[in-house]
Amino acid sequence: MPVATAAARLKGLPAQVVQANFRETARVLDELEIPLHQRRAAGPWRSSHQLDDAERGFSYHADAPLDMRMSQQGPTAADLVNTLDREELTRILRDYGEEPYAWQIAGKIVKAREEAPILTTLQFADLIASAMPPAERRKNKNPARRSFQAVRIAVNGELDALNEGMEAIFSRLAPGGRFCIITFHSLEDRLVKQKFRRWAQRCTCPPEQPICTCGGMPKAKLITRKPIEADAGELEEN
Repeated sequence: MPVATAAARLKGLPAQVVQANFRETARVLDELEIPLHQRRAAGPWRSSHQLDDAERGFSYHADAPLDMRMSQQGPTAADLVNTLDREELTRILRDYGEEPYAWQIAGKIVKAREEAPILTTLQFADLIASAMPPAERRKNKNPARRSFQAVRIAVNGELDALNEGMEAIFSRLAPGGRFCIITFHSLEDRLVKQKFRRWAQRCTCPPEQPICTCGGMPKAKLITRKPIEADAGELEEN
């Protein structure tokens, strides 16, 4: 469905729609025999067709199997929450969801699955909420939002895919070419900024080393020091 929709919208334009993971960018570019490019805009876009389909298990508003796989291949979200130990669950919730109650939520998960497996989205969402203080549960935003993001990122390897896709695109950028990335949350934004800064860095010696001995040269030049954000008009149009 997403591929067909994109193909219909781009009909008549010099564009080709390919269904692939962002980490497969190198393979796709090679198969299409796309040469070095002068400008490249990219981003780890997620299809609303997938996210809005309750049966795919991304939403904490409707009950469905706890899946969250974009490609419907590999381990599901249920596989992760029912098998990982408390420490690894905590790391995922903290690092991918910036969840302040990661340790408490992970503890609830481990205890709950001893009695019965966690198999549905609402079961998981209720479990997350039960691990939080009452004041946190009374806030306007759903208490499960950060944990759902974290597990989705882990299931789909989203940050690793972003990193690999960026490397593939940058390696195929022509001299003088420009490369921009559209990000959708703070974790992606941080990864992209760090990657761009490393490419623009001259010295790669350890920070504690007082004198540069690597003789390194920057691979790129930063055009903007801060991200370019959409203005009010563009946000309204979107």
